[in-house]
Amino acid sequence: MSELRVAVVGMGIGQSHLLSWLAVDGASATAFAELDDDKRTKGETDGGIPGVASLDELLDPASPHEVDVIDLCTPPSMHEEQIVRCLEAGFHVICEKPLVDSVAACDRLTAAVERTAATSDARLMPIFQYRFGDGAARARALIDADITGRLFTASSSTWWRRGRGYYAEAPWRGTWAGERGGCVLSHAIHNHDMLMWMSGPLVELRAMATTRVNDVQTEDCAVAIGRTADGALVTMNVTLGAASESSQLVWHFDNVTITSSSEAYDPGAGPWDFEFRRSAFAQEAEQVWADMVPSATQYTGQFQGFVDALAGGAEFPVTLADARASLELVTAWYHSERTGSVETLPLPADHPARSSWQPDGAA
Repeated sequence: MSELRVAVVGMGIGQSHLLSWLAVDGASATAFAELDDDKRTKGETDGGIPGVASLDELLDPASPHEVDVIDLCTPPSMHEEQIVRCLEAGFHVICEKPLVDSVAACDRLTAAVERTAATSDARLMPIFQYRFGDGAARARALIDADITGRLFTASSSTWWRRGRGYYAEAPWRGTWAGERGGCVLSHAIHNHDMLMWMSGPLVELRAMATTRVNDVQTEDCAVAIGRTADGALVTMNVTLGAASESSQLVWHFDNVTITSSSEAYDPGAGPWDFEFRRSAFAQEAEQVWADMVPSATQYTGQFQGFVDALAGGAEFPVTLADARASLELVTAWYHSERTGSVETLPLPADHPARSSWQPDGAA
C-alpha cells in the first residue's frame, strides 16, 4: 500500500494530531483545514504543509490537495454531517471524541459506513488515544493472558481544571448546542473508555451531575457507580474544579491491583503500579511482558494502528462498537441524573434518550 495522505480539519486539538502524524510510518499529513487565519498560519508554520479555510475545499474534486484520509477535529455538533460527507466522497475518516451526539446518530453512522462500502473502501475510526501507552498495554496483556483473575472493584478519577479562559477561547464550549455535553462527554470520556476496556462493559449505572465550577450550561462535576456483567463494582468521579490536575484509574483483581499513572492527559503511559498477591503471578506477568514489543503512545500509537490495519485489512484498534458503548454510557449517565433511575445497559431500543440526551429547552 502506498503512503496514506492525511488532511487534518480543525487546529484546536488538531494541532496535536498534525504533529503526531509526523511520527507515523506509512502516512503523512499533506494538508489541513482551519477557518481562523491565525491558527491556519500557525499550522502552516509548525507542520510545514499547506492550509485551507474549510473542509469543502478538501472535498472539492478539483482540489489540488491529494488526500486519502480526513482527520476531523471539529466541534462535536459538526461531526455526523462531516463524517457522512467524507465517507460519501470516498475518504477514510478519523474523528475526535465524542464521535457523535447520540446512540441513534452512531447507528446512522454505522449504516452510512455500510452504505458507502458498496461504492468505496472508505472506513471510519473513532479516537480513544488514552488506550495507547506502555502502562495500559501491560495491563491489557495481563487481562488477555488471564493472569489478573476476577475483578472486584475499579475506579476512575478525572480531576481537571477549566476556568473562564477555556470557555472564552471557544464560545461553543460549555453549551448544549455546541459541545453537546460537559465533563462527562467532553473530558472524562477517554478515562471512562479505558476503564471499561479493562473492566468489561457495565450492565447497571446510577449517576449524578451538577454545574458548580463555572457559569456554563453543561455539567462540570459528576459521579457514578456501576456494576459489570460479572458483578464487579465500578466508580467514576469527575470535576473540572481541581486545584491540580490528574487522572487515575485503579483495578482490584483477585491476583493483582493495577494503578495507572496520574498524568492528567496521558494516564495510559507508564509507570503503572502492579501489586501482585503472590510472587508466582508476578513471574507469569514478567513472562507475558517479555514478549511485548514497545509501541508508540497516544495519537501516534492509534494512528499507527489505523495505518497498519488498513494495510493488512484488519480491524481498527478502536471501533464504531467502542464509540457506541461510550455513547451508551454517556446517555445512561445523563438520564440517570435527570430521572434518578438505575440505568440498564446496553440501552433498550426504545430508551427515551436514545435519540438525544439534551435537556428540555436546550439551545
